[in-house]
Amino acid sequence: MKRTNSGFTLLESLIVLSIVASMLLISCTIKPHYQQMAQWEPAFKSQWHQTRLTAQQTQKNVTVTFDRDVVMFGPDSFKYPKGYSNHVCTQIKILKTGYVAPTTIVLTTGKQTIKIIFSLGGGEYRVEKT
Repeated sequence: MKRTNSGFTLLESLIVLSIVASMLLISCTIKPHYQQMAQWEPAFKSQWHQTRLTAQQTQKNVTVTFDRDVVMFGPDSFKYPKGYSNHVCTQIKILKTGYVAPTTIVLTTGKQTIKIIFSLGGGEYRVEKT
């Protein structure tokens, strides 16, 4: 009688296991960074607009400080996304009219960069990622 093995060999099982493990590892390491950036931008935008409105409603100038690891909106602090830092501490003054002088804030991880660019007037900004 001839014996037939219909199972997988140890080598085939190890190859499949290593492929599945590498796919899981890649998906787990990339996703949290993307999610954190996706959550950070709207939260920053909300806090920025809240601070601008406060300056206009109270008719007082408000200073926003971009430190090394956090941005401080008056008494409230707001952390940058994980791994990002600001190498040049900057203070931005929001005037009681809502005006913000043009400037650029650069947050970097060494590999990736976020530029928060405040254009002329109005206190509006745009974000560029590289």
